[in-house]
Amino acid sequence: MDILTTCIKGGSIDGAPGWLIQFGYDAGTVEALKKAIPHTSREWREDTHIWWIREDYSHVLKALFVNFEAVAFLQGMLW
Repeated sequence: MDILTTCIKGGSIDGAPGWLIQFGYDAGTVEALKKAIPHTSREWREDTHIWWIREDYSHVLKALFVNFEAVAFLQGMLW
């Protein structure tokens, strides 16, 4: 499992609800994310190095990132 550095509620480019996440690059984590979440439910934002993940895939984020719930909760309180 990897560690998130950013996890906040945010929309896709089209406004769909989801999570904006960042984590240190790890090829295995990126591959697992791509395998578990269809391309229609994720976006990679090259300019900011942030992933958008559709809200429906919170369970995948919980499985991939040991600190998902803690970071989402704490950073959500800051926004």
